[in-house]
Amino acid sequence: MASVLDNETGGRVAPPGGGPGPRLLDRRRRRDTLAAVAFLTPSMVAFTLFVILPALGAFGLSFFDWDLFGTPRWVGLDNFSRLFQDSEMWDSLRVTVEFVVLGVIPTIVIGFVLAVLINSRMRGIGALRILYFAPMVASSAVAAVLWSYMYDDRAGVVNRVLGWVGIDGPAWLSSTTWALPALTVMMIWLGLPLVMILYLAGLQRIPADIYAAASLDGAGRWRQLWSITWPNVGSTTVLVATLQLINFVSGSFEVSLIMTNGGPLGHTQSLALYAYQTAFHQTDMGYASALSLFQLVLIALVVGLIRLITRMRRTA
Repeated sequence: MASVLDNETGGRVAPPGGGPGPRLLDRRRRRDTLAAVAFLTPSMVAFTLFVILPALGAFGLSFFDWDLFGTPRWVGLDNFSRLFQDSEMWDSLRVTVEFVVLGVIPTIVIGFVLAVLINSRMRGIGALRILYFAPMVASSAVAAVLWSYMYDDRAGVVNRVLGWVGIDGPAWLSSTTWALPALTVMMIWLGLPLVMILYLAGLQRIPADIYAAASLDGAGRWRQLWSITWPNVGSTTVLVATLQLINFVSGSFEVSLIMTNGGPLGHTQSLALYAYQTAFHQTDMGYASALSLFQLVLIALVVGLIRLITRMRRTA
């Protein structure tokens, strides 16, 4: 067989099949690496400036007593010991846990069900596929203002709809009973698009042959959903649970600040909102930094626990 010399590979013999030579492959790898660096650098620089450096600054500041204007005073671990003696911190932590408990599981379940419906061939599903993107169009701040009007006890859409069926709706955002569930419903609505997108990606990775074999064995749709679909999106569920945990811990700050400002009587004051109010209302930056770090540690512990449980289930 006659060998063919490739000028681009320095006179080396081209591999069988006419594929690129080693030097050309090296050039392509270097070109791809440079392209990746060029695309990632702006994001990494922004992440470093606006996330990593402020986090390091907050860590250092947590060892000081500073009121934003005077000279920071070293207090060591006093801010962290103060955490466990602060009853308002424990109340804010309880509110944060309630946000997570009331919001994460419903978001996962509803998002999964809607993703299954969107992935099917039901009539009218095209309209649903358009509607599920709607919450992604508005920011959480805009959505919070919109839902505040919807929850208005006099002119709000929610109470009007309830009035059609003879139910006298409460003053949602000023009720110590209903304010937190009302905010949780709004956050579920905001989180559903991302959850559905992730589940759709997971559903489309499941081979159709598995469903065909299950149908031949007599498995109905519900059996297929429970025995095939749900187990095969297990890794997606872990990802969704982690993202929604972070969303309901951090996102509750913005929603609570705009819609209720932590009221009524602190019933919607999450740990993040308490840290914000401590920093900018009480001008106690050191203690606010300790609160933020405490929240970060709690999130890391819960995420680590989720990963540990997942790993144990895989090896079992």
